[in-house]
Amino acid sequence: DCFEAAPENVLLSADYSQVELRVLAFIADEPVLKEIFVRGEDVHTATAAQVFGKDPSELTPMDRSKSKMINYGIVYGLSDYGLADRLNIPREEAKAFIDAYLERFGKVAEFIRTTIESAREQGHVTTLFGRRRYLPAIRSTNFQVRSAAEREAINMPIQGTASDVVKIAMNRVADALKREHLETKMIMQVHDELLFEAPE
Repeated sequence: DCFEAAPENVLLSADYSQVELRVLAFIADEPVLKEIFVRGEDVHTATAAQVFGKDPSELTPMDRSKSKMINYGIVYGLSDYGLADRLNIPREEAKAFIDAYLERFGKVAEFIRTTIESAREQGHVTTLFGRRRYLPAIRSTNFQVRSAAEREAINMPIQGTASDVVKIAMNRVADALKREHLETKMIMQVHDELLFEAPE
């Protein structure tokens, strides 16, 4: 089970697709999300079925698209206002989607709440590998400033850990290419993908 080992083994041995959502599942210890990945299901389709209360066969492409935006919106700490703007839907509908998501994935809701509380107390958040980001604005009396810092507090442990994972993978790949005396060269990183140039 890829979620039972230590973080460095878990995340580096996992398929990199949707790495940030895999990190969220791991950090939040969310059993429903973890099970989706363990079964190898499409996370956006499975989430849409959970949030919209439909059988996967009844889902439309628009349902999946909304689910994808909700999945990543949660990772980025998106508010109902932000989600409404991105999906071009009423704010009430966006709030209903987020509420349904957090009700179905209760451990994610708990992660969000405890992460914000911890960031407020400690003044920082960290990745699973110990990289730290200070958030003095999380104690601001200005609502907008404080809200932005709260979104950063939710996002940084997830996106930061995903970044750490990819950087470790890049180092391991670079070492493997040297060790095997291959002409293949790593050219660039694009989110959770690595681009290579190789002989035909």
